[in-house]
Amino acid sequence: MENLTEIKINCYYKIKGFDKNLEYKICRRFCDFGITKGEKVRLKAKSLLRRVLLIEIRGYILSIKSSLAKYILVEKW
Repeated sequence: MENLTEIKINCYYKIKGFDKNLEYKICRRFCDFGITKGEKVRLKAKSLLRRVLLIEIRGYILSIKSSLAKYILVEKW
């Protein structure tokens, strides 16, 4: 499985879960944003230094730091 920082732009992926080293508070925050297991996600853009990712999930665009995105595990849709 890959994480969100390793995927290609404009390809659809399915969220398989979270890394086991992720803190509960951050996992809970991801769930509040709609980043849940089984959802379809697409990477829209990366910042120049690849510190921020723009993802499309549940019909809206969300910006997420790559230091947090590495905990989200995905597979090709």
